[in-house]
Amino acid sequence: NHFAQPRQQQLLKVDPKRLQASLQTIVGMVVYSWAKVSKECMADLSIHYTYTLVLDDSKDDPYPTMVNYFDDLQAGREQAHPWWALVNEHFPNVLRHFGPFCSLNLIRSTLDFFEGCWIEQYNFGGFPGSHDYPQFLRRMNGLGHCVGASLWPKEQFNERSLFLEITSAIAQMENWMVWVNDLMSFYKEFDDERDQ
Repeated sequence: NHFAQPRQQQLLKVDPKRLQASLQTIVGMVVYSWAKVSKECMADLSIHYTYTLVLDDSKDDPYPTMVNYFDDLQAGREQAHPWWALVNEHFPNVLRHFGPFCSLNLIRSTLDFFEGCWIEQYNFGGFPGSHDYPQFLRRMNGLGHCVGASLWPKEQFNERSLFLEITSAIAQMENWMVWVNDLMSFYKEFDDERDQ
């Protein structure tokens, strides 16, 4: 089991029961939603989306560990933020299943998700009159581009010849995933002060 490894346990610092519940939820979602992909792709997506669920519940201030994010990324150094260190280690396993365009969407959407979780820690709903703020935050946290891109593994689909179909599907998934994420979050976070 990926999450039973000492490094994952040390860096994630997640209650084992919470981690088990997250893993079971995500594995069920991936098995039913990506029913026609290889077992290896299912396993790698399950790990990736479990990492996102774990981050969504985090209460750690990321600021101190994000100060050198880009410099470390550019220099090929391990990220100071423990979640990013683990996600970056696992990303090659996920990305090997996808072409370059879908891979870029997976990376970018994961970055957006991290930023959205960071913003949510402030319990800020936007200033009065900032009507676009709630949807801005929901799109960041929805993982729509990540989910949309992950529907197109290269072993089943030629990304180059289906480029227009893939971009259209990702665009359609963005808003749909936001609402699915909201519905799932409602039940998961109903009584969590941070998510009110």
